[in-house]
Amino acid sequence: MIEQIKKHIEEVNQFTAKTPAEVEAFRIKFLGKKGILNDLFTEFKSVPNEQKKEFGQVVNQLKNAATEKVDLLNQSFSGSNEARYE
Repeated sequence: MIEQIKKHIEEVNQFTAKTPAEVEAFRIKFLGKKGILNDLFTEFKSVPNEQKKEFGQVVNQLKNAATEKVDLLNQSFSGSNEARYE
């Protein structure tokens, strides 16, 4: 399971978007109510106690990476829109 989460982190790190709609689809996929992270936090309850620390750390890495990627991409689109209107 932890290896799968690490693959998700790699996917997040490699993601690029050409449109704000792609960023939104990415955000929903990872951070939405029915997204990957929500599923992982739900699954956390069934993780054996000896694995909870590592599982939690990796899930938080994924959450932080996805949040930062969405923020960064949103800023790049909002910044490019402002430049067009100047």
